[in-house]
Amino acid sequence: MIIAMPMSRGRLAAHFTKAQRIGFFNEYHQLITSFDNPALCGGGCRAKSELLSLIKAQKTDIVIVQHIGERMLGKLLAAGIGVSQGDNGESIEVLLSQTQLLERRLLDASQGRASLNHAKKGGCCASGGGCGSAEGECGCGGHKPKSEVSSLLQKPESAQGEATVSYSGFRPLS
Repeated sequence: MIIAMPMSRGRLAAHFTKAQRIGFFNEYHQLITSFDNPALCGGGCRAKSELLSLIKAQKTDIVIVQHIGERMLGKLLAAGIGVSQGDNGESIEVLLSQTQLLERRLLDASQGRASLNHAKKGGCCASGGGCGSAEGECGCGGHKPKSEVSSLLQKPESAQGEATVSYSGFRPLS
């Protein structure tokens, strides 16, 4: 079994695609190899696809994350790679030993963070398939027209009356 862990400063990175390195461990919790994170070099869809390809190429069974976007989480799950949620306050050994715990598993893409930037850009490859996928290998050139984007960014009617919006890391004004 191969376990991938996005790492920054010798610990689990706070966000999957923003890690400095990706470490690959065996079932005995020994570091096999590590790579610089290809998603850091240029950012964007293509670089994130390279990160996913790296994880697949290493025959990864489980990825440990603290925070991950819903699109990347969905791609990992679709590839048959398990995703275990951890906390970067825990030691690497604890994180590795808890990858098998079912209560730590992320099982649906909706458990990841929604991408505000993706929605603003109109999404990649609006015709379907997503960035770098087999169906829509178009990078980020296939965006929706602005009229469609603005309608996507408006609040649903059921939420129009709600004034509270919370963002991770920010406290609402009292």
